[in-house]
Amino acid sequence: MPVALGALLLLTGCESSKTKSARLAKGAEEIANRRGIVVKRQNPDVKVLDTAVIEDENGAAAVVAMRNVSSRPLVGLPVSIDVKGGGGKSVFRNDQPGLAPGLAQAALVAPGGELEWVHDQIVPTDRARSVAAKVGDPASRSTPSTPRIQLSAPRIEDDPVSGASAEAYATNRSKIAQREIVIHAVGRKGGRIVAAGRAQIKRLRPGRRTRFEVFFIGNPRGAKVTLSAPPTTLK
Repeated sequence: MPVALGALLLLTGCESSKTKSARLAKGAEEIANRRGIVVKRQNPDVKVLDTAVIEDENGAAAVVAMRNVSSRPLVGLPVSIDVKGGGGKSVFRNDQPGLAPGLAQAALVAPGGELEWVHDQIVPTDRARSVAAKVGDPASRSTPSTPRIQLSAPRIEDDPVSGASAEAYATNRSKIAQREIVIHAVGRKGGRIVAAGRAQIKRLRPGRRTRFEVFFIGNPRGAKVTLSAPPTTLK
């Protein structure tokens, strides 16, 4: 026991402050992931502009349109959603432990920028009619640079099995490789949200382009489809 304790003290003493910070941050993230994320207070730097929930034979999706009203990039914004059914009864929340990061947070919202965030894996206990959302405090309010992911105009197609989809290309216009990029796709018709979906790109090297496909819940035909791909790796 004394030898093991001495070795532990030696290792702890040699740990750099940078390594320690990274270890603590990772530990906090793992704890939050195990417990699930619940936002209790709306971040004053983020204005929720619109929310919607869509259902069809392929499932249900929620959309939270938000704006960063501050002058700084907001990184890693936790997003809590409460999907309501008849009589305002809760039929789904995204507070389950172990959720993929993209289903519980927005990767980045630029200063003065907007993001239409999509959760497309909702399993309501009853018919979904509306959704309430809260956006919490970011993991970081600053970043040395904001990498840019350029998206091409989407091409809408009909899949006989999976329904309507959008095909487009993503290009990494930065010098930083991006990992686990989430593309949020929202279709609006007459200002109303009528379709939503997501796609994910595992890795996109600097200067490279890759094709992706978004499968929608709802019908994007005749709608104005907007794509968003917040960068996930900042340095």
